[in-house]
Order: sequence, then structure tokens, then C-alpha cells
Amino acid sequence: MVTHIIWDLGETLTTPPNGRMDEKPLTEYPEIELREHVLEVLEFISHMGLKHAILSNTATSDSAVVRNLLKRLHILDRFEYVFATKSELDPAIPEKPDGIVYHNVLDALEIKPHEAIMVGNTWDTDIIGANRVGMHSIWLQNPEVSVRKDFDEKVNTPPWIVPVWDMKQVPTAIELIVGYGGEGDME
Repeated sequence: MVTHIIWDLGETLTTPPNGRMDEKPLTEYPEIELREHVLEVLEFISHMGLKHAILSNTATSDSAVVRNLLKRLHILDRFEYVFATKSELDPAIPEKPDGIVYHNVLDALEIKPHEAIMVGNTWDTDIIGANRVGMHSIWLQNPEVSVRKDFDEKVNTPPWIVPVWDMKQVPTAIELIVGYGGEGDME
């Protein structure tokens, strides 16, 4: 049974910093905001009885910095666990799609891969990484944020990968994966 939604942060829940990479801590970028519909989607999913966590590849921001950013954005209290890799500038530090970072989050939440759904915008890291460890995923394919460089990586099914074009479609995609059978989408 799915109990948790594990979110990517940048370009999924939040807008990117100027320059698109956090060359300084994310809290030092006042332009970072929540993407459209994030608050209502988080609330809707919470009402479905699911909990939230974050797994994000970052360049210079660790988990404490990301928690401070979420606090500034007034959503920290919605997340049971926050993990930022602080890895994008150091190839020696594991990051998505490496299974070790997924298992770090799953172990911290004390759940198995089939009990979580990853939501992210990047095929090569968010979606393939989740697939390799046995997690279902929802790929946010909005052309403004979607990233895919690897067209050759094979995927396993199940777990399922459900594409969506808009943040507001995430609850319906969750329902498809878990067979929730609830009240339907948010519109």
C-alpha cells in the first residue's frame, strides 16, 4: 500500500533560482517561489491520507538549507522528511538516480519502495532512479520544466510511470497507481 509521496524540489515544487543551479544556498535566492497549484495539490494529497517527503539533488544546499527554504515558503510542516544531496558540484557524492539516495529516504521513512511514489520533472534522475529501486513514479512533463536526455534507458514495469502535464493532474495519477477510487481530480 502506498503511504508516501516523495517529491523532487526544483522545477517540480519550486521555481528555479536565476541561472537554474544553486551556486549559493537556495535560501539566498528570493526569486524562488512555489510553482502554480503546489499548495492545493499538497493539501489534496494529504486528504487522501498520504504523507510527503522530499528527495532533491542540489549543488550547494544541504537538507537544513532546503528545510529553511520550505519554511520561508510556508510548507515545511507538510513534509515528514527532507533530504538534499548537495552533490551536483561533487561527483564523489551520490545523487539521483543512484539507488543509495532513494534507499536513504526510504529507510528514514521506514517504508519499502512499493510504499512510495516519486514525483519529479527529470526522467534521467527522478524517474529512472525511482524505477530502478522499485518505486512507482509520476513524471511532470510540463514543457517548461521537463528534462530528458537519456532515451535508451530501459524501464521495469511494474513499477508504473505515469506522465502528467500539469501539477493539478498529480492526484489523479496517484489514484491511477494506487487504485484510490476517491473523489477524482481537483478540477
